[in-house]
Amino acid sequence: MDSITTTLDAVCLASQLILENGGETYRAEETVERMCQGLGILRVDVLALPTGLMLTLTLEEDRTISRIVRVHSRSIDLNRIDECNVISRKVASGSMTAEEALKALQQIKRPQTEKRPLLIAASAVSAASFTVMLGGSWADFGVSFFCGALVQWVLTPLGKMKVPPLISSMIAGALTTLLALLGARMIADVNIEPIISGAIMPLLPGLATTNAMRDTIRGDLVSGGARLGEAILSVMMLAAGIGLMLSMWGGRLT
Repeated sequence: MDSITTTLDAVCLASQLILENGGETYRAEETVERMCQGLGILRVDVLALPTGLMLTLTLEEDRTISRIVRVHSRSIDLNRIDECNVISRKVASGSMTAEEALKALQQIKRPQTEKRPLLIAASAVSAASFTVMLGGSWADFGVSFFCGALVQWVLTPLGKMKVPPLISSMIAGALTTLLALLGARMIADVNIEPIISGAIMPLLPGLATTNAMRDTIRGDLVSGGARLGEAILSVMMLAAGIGLMLSMWGGRLT
């Protein structure tokens, strides 16, 4: 069996990566349990929360080792979660050692090449498409496309500067509304309501809400409640940004 320190480092890093990149808490716990089984650990007790991980490994009847891992930042990167799942399956099947798994997980954790243009384009197309779905015209489509692109362009550096997500949500809501109002002022026959509604759709915490429901259904009440509270606060801050900009503009959507 690999050294216990290497084993502990590997399973903690795998769980941490899942929590940091939008994975469910039960997935983080199952990953630790299956990896430990594949590495020959006698017993494992793990509690994953959105903001941290507590882990105790039982090596012998009278010997245990524990560790607490803090999760400081959370984002969404499903590709990293998939890569962690692949590694954990290999460890669980015995085809990968703890040392090999640790090296592979450290490679995943390293900053990856940012595909910012692709992210901006996806946000723009998504916002514009939702605007049309909500009854907007082609003029509204164009304004919403510009709103989605510019808001995403602003949000990326905010994340690098460690601006709290709730503050970023408020800034995004205010900026979206400001751009929509300016678009309506400069272009005739532009309807503000579908533009704002469509442009904020990519900003809503859909994955966080889904994970909250899944955690709650599985009985992880603390994690489910925490994620749901975070999602609700994010929506409230987004709405606060919209309301603030509308009140500063004059309180009218036309």
